[in-house]
Amino acid sequence: MTHVKRRIALWSAAILLASPAAFAIKVPTGTEDLTLNLTVLLQARVEGDFNGPARPPATVPGPAPSGHFNTDFFLRRAQLIASGTAYKYFTYYIKLDTPRFGLRGDYSGSTFVQDLYVGFVPMPDFNIEAGLLYMPLTHAALASAVSASALEGPADILLYNNAKGLRENGVQIRVLLLDRRILVRGGVYEGARTNTTAAATTPPTPPVNPQGTPQFAGMVRLNLIGDETAYFYPTLYLDGKSRVSVGVGAQYQPHSGALKDAASGSFNDYIALGADVFADYALTADSEAVLSLGGYRFDYGTGNAKTGNGLHGEVGYRFGQIEPQGNFYWFNSDTKRNSFVKGAAGLNYLFRGHQAKIGAEFAVMINNAVITDAPGRPATPALHQIIVQGQLAF
Repeated sequence: MTHVKRRIALWSAAILLASPAAFAIKVPTGTEDLTLNLTVLLQARVEGDFNGPARPPATVPGPAPSGHFNTDFFLRRAQLIASGTAYKYFTYYIKLDTPRFGLRGDYSGSTFVQDLYVGFVPMPDFNIEAGLLYMPLTHAALASAVSASALEGPADILLYNNAKGLRENGVQIRVLLLDRRILVRGGVYEGARTNTTAAATTPPTPPVNPQGTPQFAGMVRLNLIGDETAYFYPTLYLDGKSRVSVGVGAQYQPHSGALKDAASGSFNDYIALGADVFADYALTADSEAVLSLGGYRFDYGTGNAKTGNGLHGEVGYRFGQIEPQGNFYWFNSDTKRNSFVKGAAGLNYLFRGHQAKIGAEFAVMINNAVITDAPGRPATPALHQIIVQGQLAF
């Protein structure tokens, strides 16, 4: 039994080390029953915007109110993370995040809990977790902000129905099966529901999800080469090992999409579907090529601006400390409104892996607007953006 417990404890530690906690500072606790790791992530950014729609909202990237080139200095992320194991069978993780602090001179942003889970590991490769959880759909939807190539992920086209930073409260499992060839990740989550009194509005607003049904979400992946055990998935591993996988995912919650009929107070179901491929192929001990490609379908009901199709893609090639990379995302709503498109290319220099690096990127995008001409709907002017970002993680 002692051998089994020791194996579980060591496996739990391996899971944590495979995540961003690999950069962690180990804090002595004075007992073998508890381990504590502290991690700091700092991302300082300078961003220049030009062209695009005039006078955008203050928190949306765009030119200065005069229409001229706009410069912003702000903190993209400031995170403090505590993680570890407890009593051999349990894991824990909590992340405090202050995102986009100082953007457009706004220092009113707050620090909040972005991730929090308590996990139980009854056997190797089997995790049960409860808390504020990263929602499964695709590999890119579960990407690590620390170990990424692109400076921004595809979050703008992941139109979840009630998530904060792609997270929701819930209970889930993460399991590797058949000699780690199959990954299953998913569970039940809070999802959308009315959190104000319907009678407080005039006329009264029908309640969303009146039955209080939870949201179901999951992802299944086939590992063609290698495997991934982490809670967050790196885009660029830097460890000389290759990983290739394909996956499908879905989210579903009844009566929590768009309002279907105001008279009866009925709502459409919310459905999200995803399929993707991920590859990080180590060509030599000091070079690797990365590829991520995914397709999405979000369905809130006919006529809703969030109902539509999406794509994302990312490529990169690292040789030594240098990695050129390119990325794009696209979402076109069925109504041709509330659409997104972005194409970007950049260069990363890794002074010491992901622990100390700097990245630069040039992007062209249209956010939450009309991306192609349509009758009565002229295309929104494209925004151009230059970003330079420094990162320290320890």
